[in-house]
Amino acid sequence: MSEGPARYLDIDPATYSQLQKDVLTKVAAGRGRVPTPFKVWMHSPKLADAIEHIGTMLNTQSSLTEREFEFAIVLIAQHWESPFVIESHIRFLRKTGFPEAVLQQLIARQVPTLESAREQAIYDVYMAFERKEVASDAVFARAVEVLGRDGLAELLAFLGYYTAVSMAMKIHRQPMPAPEA
Repeated sequence: MSEGPARYLDIDPATYSQLQKDVLTKVAAGRGRVPTPFKVWMHSPKLADAIEHIGTMLNTQSSLTEREFEFAIVLIAQHWESPFVIESHIRFLRKTGFPEAVLQQLIARQVPTLESAREQAIYDVYMAFERKEVASDAVFARAVEVLGRDGLAELLAFLGYYTAVSMAMKIHRQPMPAPEA
């Protein structure tokens, strides 16, 4: 992360507009917490309101498992070199039971040894984007076969949504999360 203090500006809750209050209520109800990127998005209440819908849907109603979407999040956060998002979602991925040896491969930026066809499809789709390519017909067909068209659509939305999260946390120099006790 670039040197310097965090750049996000906390908004005094006493100054929240009604829309900001409504957004925070929806986010907390949908997710059980208010994720850190909302510190950035609350400065644009209409954006925060719009992005809440997609973020909550992806995180609570996706056909992808929590383990699968956390894996995708780690991949895209590494692409954007967003330390806060990488560290946070490595922790979440670890909690899903993702194999420690594979986590260490991800942390070292090595090609992970994946046993799940679904996780391999996620990785292969992501890698096509990492190489700035259109996924091959074989990668596309395999993703549709194992994830379904709904899962593939959701994977693409996760990659886009967490691109926004990664960039927001990086440009605002969000401090690294505190180590878990």
